[in-house]
Amino acid sequence: MSNSIWNQDAKGEWKLYFNTELDIYYSRKKKEKAKEKNDVNIINKNFVLGTLVMTPKGIGRIIKNQEGIAHIRFKQDLKEYQISINDVSNNFNCYITFIKEGIIDIIRLQLNVDGKVSDIIEELSKIKKINSDGDNYNLIYNKNFLKKENTFEQTNIMNNLKILILEIAKKTESKICRFKTVNDGFLRLSRDGICFSSSENIKLLGIGLYRPIRDRKINGFVQIIEGSSIFNKKILNQNVEITPAPNELNTILKIKFSEDIICKKNTDYCIIFYPETDERIYFGNGGKEIIEGDKGVNFTFKKVSDVNLFSNVINGNFPEIYYIK
Repeated sequence: MSNSIWNQDAKGEWKLYFNTELDIYYSRKKKEKAKEKNDVNIINKNFVLGTLVMTPKGIGRIIKNQEGIAHIRFKQDLKEYQISINDVSNNFNCYITFIKEGIIDIIRLQLNVDGKVSDIIEELSKIKKINSDGDNYNLIYNKNFLKKENTFEQTNIMNNLKILILEIAKKTESKICRFKTVNDGFLRLSRDGICFSSSENIKLLGIGLYRPIRDRKINGFVQIIEGSSIFNKKILNQNVEITPAPNELNTILKIKFSEDIICKKNTDYCIIFYPETDERIYFGNGGKEIIEGDKGVNFTFKKVSDVNLFSNVINGNFPEIYYIK
């Protein structure tokens, strides 16, 4: 496979350079680098005190700028470092080695120092090299995985850093069904819930809720709580709208959570639903305490402690749980 690199041309448009074009590209970049070293960017002459900048020692914060010398402090280091203003910048270069389906691309990005790792995902999505959420990829720098929410300062990056991006196989969604049969006629209470634990670490993607029988929708909100009591720590609070069942074969509405919930193995979690109104809905029967899921994940169910709710191990609401291992 020929060597190649993505980079912006003189017009700012992205272009893929191959073979001999690389020699021209690297020659041009060498000249540009020499020019950058001799020229002082106009922006750099008037740095605002307290801002983050890239230096030869990494990312630091300007605390003083006098006579062409920037006084820099790095993170919790109380020592001040004096660095020529010519060697300080608001941005930095990042070289991405991108591996996907056996094809290797090298992509150069110029990023703002005060940004986050998620900015890399955003820039790569602009040239359609990666999907916008970046969930199917691992970013590796100095043998460590980078988290999207981390700032560049937190990752201790340097100018001209090299990051490896590996595509990972997309995990398929699994689900469990709690009940064998479905009945009608349950009058919803002011709140309802069930407690569960899983035998392996999972990401909880969503739940299924039974639909109303009559031609009325139900508005309310769902909570995910860590622990077996509704008074424990809440880790998700999401509004939901449950539309009526069109027929007796379509009684479950899939609720996808706004974010994936990491559930630790052998740890209790509560799923609680608070409806705004009471409506007759379908409900399930024939549930079990332990249900075998896909990929060797077993789910254990029990009643929520501290409060009297309708749903339990044998019957009630929350007929499906969606997850990935």
